[in-house]
Amino acid sequence: GKLHANYVGAPVRRGEILLTVYSPELVSAQEEYLDTLRRRKTGNDTLIAAARRRLARWNMGTAEIRALESRGAGSDYVSIRAPASGTVIEKNIVAGSAVKAGDTLMRIADLRTVWVEAQVYEYEVSLVRIGMAAEITLPSLPGRIFEGRVSYIYPALDGPTRTARLRIDLDNPEGLLHPQAYTQVQLTADLGERLLVPDSAVIYAGATRVVFVDLGQGYLEPRKVSVGHRAKGTIEVLEGLSEGEEVVTSGNFLIAAESKLKAGIDQW
Repeated sequence: GKLHANYVGAPVRRGEILLTVYSPELVSAQEEYLDTLRRRKTGNDTLIAAARRRLARWNMGTAEIRALESRGAGSDYVSIRAPASGTVIEKNIVAGSAVKAGDTLMRIADLRTVWVEAQVYEYEVSLVRIGMAAEITLPSLPGRIFEGRVSYIYPALDGPTRTARLRIDLDNPEGLLHPQAYTQVQLTADLGERLLVPDSAVIYAGATRVVFVDLGQGYLEPRKVSVGHRAKGTIEVLEGLSEGEEVVTSGNFLIAAESKLKAGIDQW
């Protein structure tokens, strides 16, 4: 047959012929339909409808079936038409090649709107909402920011990474966003007023979280705290610390303190 949409990236419109293929089964289906029509005087409308449905399964539309009736003879080739408007994103056929039932010859996608899949950590999932605004950037398009919205949150976490997947709808009128491209996604959640400390101030000793409070005059107090969400290098303190208290963030001191804390917080 003939290949009309012959390259990846080709724009196509609904109903446009993508390719033509030869099939003995198609010839048989057409002859069966014509034979049923010729015997219509004694025939059964149910048989005609069944033969027409068989042609429809070959993607033959009403106009093509009427043309077949007018010719009174079948065609060796069937036209495969685009089921929807879009862009050819995959092509697994060349002119003259043989195909069999079940083969994927082409894939067409409407790229005017695309989905971006993003991952967030398990502890961040509770902050994500359907409809939340998202900013998307691409390494291939520095300086460009695209705006979309979260449309779906997958119900299951990925076991090894403990992350959740999100789907973000994104308009793509310029066609700059391509399937399989890498993106960076930024989501902004309004948490209201929260007590935050630098992430570097928190020591992780097993299941215990500790900060060192500066009491003044060289005195420090290790304080067990309960922590919550993280954001831009800070971490939320839920319990154990009050607003206005100062905490230590000195790297050398905290490294030494961490080694002792891991041996047992009760030693302090």
